[in-house]
Amino acid sequence: MATNVPTQAITLGSMKPRGTRRFIYNSDPSNTMCHLSDPVARPDELRRIVRLYAGEGKIDTLVQEIFSQAMTHFWRTDKCSHDIRPPHQRLVPMMDDGLMPVEVLIDECHKQGMEFLAGWRMNDRHGYNHPFFEKLSREKPEWILTDYKPSFRGAPPESHKYGCSLNYAIQEVRDWLLSLMEEMANRFDIDGVEFNFTRGPECFPRGEAAESRDIMTGFLRQVREMLNEAGKKRSSPMTPNPDGSKSPERRNRNLLLGVRVFQQVETCTKLGFDIPAWIGEGLVDYVAPSDWCFTNFNAQYEEFVSLARARDCCVYPEVQPRLGYQAGIAMRPARYRAAVRNFYGAGADGFSTQNFNPFYQEGADRQDILDCLKELKSPEALAASADRHYVFLPLWGDDIKIYERQEIVLSRKEIGRRGEFRCRICEEFPAEPILPVIDEGTLIDDVTAANEGSGLIFFPLGLLEDDEITVDINGKVIPPEQLRWKWYHGWFPSCTIALSSPPFVYGDNYLGVTITKPADERNKRRSEIYEDAGGDIRIERVECVVRDPRAAE
Repeated sequence: MATNVPTQAITLGSMKPRGTRRFIYNSDPSNTMCHLSDPVARPDELRRIVRLYAGEGKIDTLVQEIFSQAMTHFWRTDKCSHDIRPPHQRLVPMMDDGLMPVEVLIDECHKQGMEFLAGWRMNDRHGYNHPFFEKLSREKPEWILTDYKPSFRGAPPESHKYGCSLNYAIQEVRDWLLSLMEEMANRFDIDGVEFNFTRGPECFPRGEAAESRDIMTGFLRQVREMLNEAGKKRSSPMTPNPDGSKSPERRNRNLLLGVRVFQQVETCTKLGFDIPAWIGEGLVDYVAPSDWCFTNFNAQYEEFVSLARARDCCVYPEVQPRLGYQAGIAMRPARYRAAVRNFYGAGADGFSTQNFNPFYQEGADRQDILDCLKELKSPEALAASADRHYVFLPLWGDDIKIYERQEIVLSRKEIGRRGEFRCRICEEFPAEPILPVIDEGTLIDDVTAANEGSGLIFFPLGLLEDDEITVDINGKVIPPEQLRWKWYHGWFPSCTIALSSPPFVYGDNYLGVTITKPADERNKRRSEIYEDAGGDIRIERVECVVRDPRAAE
């Protein structure tokens, strides 16, 4: 049963971050492998990577994922195989020499003043470890969740045939995983563990997840108890020093347990993850709510925050480098600033990342993003930054049902019906509206360049020049002189609304659009845009550019 946790009402923008940890960097199993020497990686290369994280990124906590797909990464044990993929085999000579790569990462993190957490992908379904699951299918078939196929299209055929994810409903599976975690916690000088439930989330047979949440909570209780015991008896480092020198004296330390989960508490419950119980019982030290693959500007993290602030638990929502499965839009500094400003507005204690690696990317954006990371760690710096760019669009297609899809669909047959689109914008708006200047030659997919000022921009697919509509923000109709329209040849238009308070407010703003007079039938028949939209006016993408004139000086 879920634990009843007393919560508090959350007023957006009223809370300051707690503690000193602001930036948790999640490094996936293959994040650094392509930057190591082939065929043999060197310890100094791993140290150089950590120094880059500390120096260029100002990372507080490195989560290096060291287990996924029933394989270890950066260490070796007799309980399962090390990563069988060729790039990861570059680490085998180092391990043959008696040095686990994870020891190097931990040691350098501590030298750089960073925490090191061992990341655990709870049920990654990329499907690369087909020999293990083929053997399980013969010896322990009940261990495998055969309902779920590989998430990676290029997975070997064997993974499609035998399955590639573990069944947490089986006690033996949980015991085996706990034994691996216990070895990690007692063998290496980690500062804690992070469980990644987003890659992927299915841990129980189809249709049984919600009813199985007590099983997963019981497993987390075991892990919490194990980490507490490991913290009492550990030394630093837990393994002998490679040079044969004497290890430091033993020291007690609390080991952290963090969880990376989906960004709605209700969705987590349906998947078997009882967030109120995990927080209420003190099992987890932080929660990192996120999407699978994309940054979500519109997520409402108040429920996580209210639960966490009733206990000694922190919240670190996640940014990722992409926006929406159809958008083809990359995150840029102005977009990172906007997303994280919303995090702080909801009461988060910082931010985290996934699939994020600007440290080795090429191009002009690299240094801009690295410089941006320093701003993201400070709510005050964000408030004074040059610009923020909020982007609201569908993260996934219609087949993904766990998200509330923000969109407006207006039928010309329902004159006077109002559609509404929620946009979270945690900003202080000016008292007087100022319309931005739009460069007619600017491409539509770069509105930060298209506007010399601030504004909310929406894109009504299917709207014709002869259609008449009214636009409102939070129920207040916007006068035509505070709207700026731009028509794109052969495409739908954009409409920019000047920002001011009122009608805009700090937090959730509601864009309303109403058809007052549709275009006549003759114009509709001539319009390809109208036909492409199916006759309706559809708004599924809204953006907001906020520029502080003081920051631009």
